[in-house]
Amino acid sequence: MTPDIFISKLYRDASFIPLEEFSSWALDLLRQVIHFDAAIWGTGHISSQQFHTQTTLDVPPEIFEKLRKTVAINPIFKQLMLNEGLAVDMREILTDEEFYQSSLYLDCFKPYEIERILSSIDIEFRSGIFTLLTLYRFDRNATFSYEEKRLHNQLLFHLRCALSHKQFITLNENTLDAKNDNKCALCDREGIYHNVTSSFLDVLEAHLPNSAKQQFPLTMTDLSNDFTIANLQFKRESFGELFKLTVRVKNQLDELTQREREVVEGICKGSTFKQIAKSLNLSPSTVSNHLYRIYSKLGINKRSDLVALVSKSEPAQ
Repeated sequence: MTPDIFISKLYRDASFIPLEEFSSWALDLLRQVIHFDAAIWGTGHISSQQFHTQTTLDVPPEIFEKLRKTVAINPIFKQLMLNEGLAVDMREILTDEEFYQSSLYLDCFKPYEIERILSSIDIEFRSGIFTLLTLYRFDRNATFSYEEKRLHNQLLFHLRCALSHKQFITLNENTLDAKNDNKCALCDREGIYHNVTSSFLDVLEAHLPNSAKQQFPLTMTDLSNDFTIANLQFKRESFGELFKLTVRVKNQLDELTQREREVVEGICKGSTFKQIAKSLNLSPSTVSNHLYRIYSKLGINKRSDLVALVSKSEPAQ
């Protein structure tokens, strides 16, 4: 596969690949352009210098922990930071004699039969997100060529952009029908934003002015799928290692119970008491009682007022 075809497929086919599978799919596709036996693709934030998403291809996921533990003795990381956006071959830093006798090789790479390493890092300074792509070969004689380094440089940029594009697609899925004005963010388990809409940040800045610009104020593992902070209502959805957050400002309808909201939905569809009762497995008189309690809670007294209130509230939902 030529690099141009790879780039085309990377963007064109993104809409057909689930977000949680995208990185693995993209690495497998990359293998058709540059030969390698295994690879890792990790993203994180420069503030923590930790990998918050971890994708591996034909190497155990534990390698990320090995890399973390050996970072102090791994000279490639310093070179990557000094040459941001450019591929670095381990051979350029250590001679073969030095590398194959080192504890770095013996402890971190030899257990996985890794003999050759080509790596690069890309940093999005506005968001603070860094992307690490490393290709491995198991044959010591199969060194990476200059042309493969050049391709690595070129294609890492497109891998990062295509992932960002896929995240943007995911942010906008099902949001227009819900009329939430795309107030969404994709963040990792630490709450660090990997993709976020300006309208989401606008809402947080208006209602949670002390929250960090690049990180949600709470970690994802401590939250339920629906939760509230101050007067903001959030919905959380899981996408592999990432989480999609949708936000809206709370309104009067949030004071209703789940059953009462179901009755309201039926009323707004123009259903009769009998039709609503049948769909909810209730009696018509029970539906009527629910409706008048709804009127009392919302301070209204007729159907048209209820429909108008729901219509007014919908853009923030």
